[in-house]
Amino acid sequence: MTEYTREIWLRIFMLAIWLALAIGAVTVLDPERDTSAVVAAVLAVVAGLSILRPFRGSHLVIAGLAAVAYAAVQGLRASAPGADPNGTYIPVAAVGAFAMVVTAIVGDTLRGALRAYDAELTARAQVIAEIEAVDPETGATKRQHAERLMNLEVERARRYGHAFTLLMIGPDDWADFVARNGRDMAQRTASQLAQEYIGRLRTVDTVIQMGDATYAPLLPETGIEGAQVVAEKLAAAAQEIVGGEVRCGIAAFPDDEVTASGLLREAEEALEFARAAAIRVASRSLLS
Repeated sequence: MTEYTREIWLRIFMLAIWLALAIGAVTVLDPERDTSAVVAAVLAVVAGLSILRPFRGSHLVIAGLAAVAYAAVQGLRASAPGADPNGTYIPVAAVGAFAMVVTAIVGDTLRGALRAYDAELTARAQVIAEIEAVDPETGATKRQHAERLMNLEVERARRYGHAFTLLMIGPDDWADFVARNGRDMAQRTASQLAQEYIGRLRTVDTVIQMGDATYAPLLPETGIEGAQVVAEKLAAAAQEIVGGEVRCGIAAFPDDEVTASGLLREAEEALEFARAAAIRVASRSLLS
């Protein structure tokens, strides 16, 4: 049992004990012995509203109104013709009203514990998602998470007015490399490329695996000139690993595109242009 679940069970236990004591006190003190069921129902509603909170302060509003109404009913009973002058109408009114208000407060503490537990579950889910997003063999982020990462970076760049770039880097004739060296060697080489890129980039950068030996390094807060320098270094290092030409395409936000899918497309087209033109690094911004 985790700290959060223990806390929740403790709050549930406290709320249950309090409800039992409150209902018991009303039952014992009520001279007519006929309002305990009503009080129990009202306390259950207040407790539920304290936890669910359909709108801000709803539990306190309902608890306050119920407390006033219950006190008023007991007051009318005390002043009614034929009422027992020694009846405990006023004490039971005070106990019932107090119980309703305190139930709202105790229920609110349970809501706080549940919210903390929910936040913990959300944080754990995010950690698991980040772990699952990384290919264990290459250390690069899996392709299916590329657009989500790009969307987050686009949103961040728009909010703070920053530029960023996306590289698309891959060797020429990868199919020939696989045919010459075998699938196992090709997989090891692709993993080595990813590790080389990750080792040369900043911790804020992300290397996305696009397929085979093609990767897409995402460079936050990096302009086109800085990205070109990075691309040249990555391509030169990768060329030593594969023993053949490695080329890179660059797409810049917001100069080349302003959407995640558009930037991915621009980077892929820039890589294809680099291969067709037999140049190491290509970008529409660099060529214009």
